[in-house]
Amino acid sequence: MSPSPVADSPGSSALVVRGLVKRYDATVALGGVDVEIRRGAVTAVVGANGSGKTTLLKVISGLVPATAGSVHGPDGRAVHHLADAQRSRIALVPQEPTVAGHLTVWQNVALGRPRAARGPFLDDRRARRLAAEASAGLLPPHLLEQPAAALNKSSRQLVQLAAAVAREPAVMLLDEPTAVLDEDGVRALHALVRRFVADGGTVVLVSHRLRDVLDLADSVVVLRNGLVGHAGPVEPGTERQIVALLSAEERPGRRPHRPDPTHVALEARGLLGWRGLQVDSLVVHRGEIVGIAGQSGSGRSRLAAVLAGAHPASGQIRVDGHEVATGSIAAAQAAGVAYIPEDRQATAILANQSVAANLLVGRAEPRLRRGPFRRRRVERADAEELIGRFEVRPPEPDRPAGLLSGGNQQKLVVGRALSRSRVVVVADEPTQGVDASARGAIHAALFDAAADGAGIVAVCSEFEELFEISDRIVVLCDGRVVLDRPRDLLTPGEVLAASLGSPVPAGVELAGAAPPDVPLSDDRTPKGQP
Repeated sequence: MSPSPVADSPGSSALVVRGLVKRYDATVALGGVDVEIRRGAVTAVVGANGSGKTTLLKVISGLVPATAGSVHGPDGRAVHHLADAQRSRIALVPQEPTVAGHLTVWQNVALGRPRAARGPFLDDRRARRLAAEASAGLLPPHLLEQPAAALNKSSRQLVQLAAAVAREPAVMLLDEPTAVLDEDGVRALHALVRRFVADGGTVVLVSHRLRDVLDLADSVVVLRNGLVGHAGPVEPGTERQIVALLSAEERPGRRPHRPDPTHVALEARGLLGWRGLQVDSLVVHRGEIVGIAGQSGSGRSRLAAVLAGAHPASGQIRVDGHEVATGSIAAAQAAGVAYIPEDRQATAILANQSVAANLLVGRAEPRLRRGPFRRRRVERADAEELIGRFEVRPPEPDRPAGLLSGGNQQKLVVGRALSRSRVVVVADEPTQGVDASARGAIHAALFDAAADGAGIVAVCSEFEELFEISDRIVVLCDGRVVLDRPRDLLTPGEVLAASLGSPVPAGVELAGAAPPDVPLSDDRTPKGQP
């Protein structure tokens, strides 16, 4: 996995960016960025959603042209186009997994690599060997023969990482690589980065998770509104400095909520089907937030999809006491179920439609219509209110949603789901890819929905978020519920053990874990050191 040698001497800059400007019509995504990326190190790029992080990586990788300014790669050559970046051995791993679903994992990893070819054709033996080498430590060997379409989103991201390794790059650009990864995937990614840098490679890491920055980065660049607001080494006090730079305002307030044990919002019995899912019973009360935990492949996202009507299953689902047909999104929505899916690109965003259209799709309230006609002015006012509430950047209702950053697209999906009165909200990784400010706004919106009496089902792969928002935690393993207990009576160690199928004595802790230092939704206090 060693990076390819480059012409510059050790310790020199791997990337030099000067006066980089990128405009999209009237929107300035990058306003004149100057930065040097040191060779053989990890440089983190952080900033609020829409600050220009992804645009910076796309320009460096040659995917999009700069409006002005220059980029020079590790060999000193200018990068204008994708071919220039490839010659300079610069590899980009985008935020959204973009694998070819009809190909096997080994084909995805090896496709287009000279080492895997014999003449103009792919050599299966060479390709399989290359894929096995590139994916070592990232993917179990048995997955290499699986079609990529059969993998969950976390595994597809690991396939993208392995494909980048197979290119033998000198520089890897990682755009929010941990946003869709489970805990095992995060550990594998961290190990990969450390090995790559130890072998002389250079990594530019865009991440909204300060944990990634503090664990991996040697230096950090903070972008604000397309400009460099800070650049320096990662050292004691960096975390507070980054938070101060990114926090333009306080987190939104949270309305207290309390579960109502006398009113059931959602009840599922005997769910069976879809890739081994077998849930005997799940009950969510009005005003209750139930966190769903489990390892990758445990069935947590399958359960969310079935509850929201996105996939069929045998069994019974009742919403507010009324039975709802399974496998029908329309029936679930009519019963009052809102769904925030895990894969926003594939199932939730209309990329070619405007931000306003994405926020208003499916809305049919009487106040939005006058007879058979739509009240455009009221619709636009609603869209603008939601854009402000969820801090969508840039705040342009007519902008195509596909031009927004991943985090801002997530805000659209969440804003649309939570903008109406709902009996049940099913949220699968609701804060993936968003910054700290937006994460707080989304959590506040979930608490508001619970305070209004909705039952919330939230799939969370991060323990910190799971314990921050949940009233009760349900753990899945191999498609079955193996633990269902109030949050106050659990620790992360017990949740982890249950997700691995290993019963442990009560009170077992995760090594090195600390309790989430966050305000609670009511008068409870965290139990011990989770």
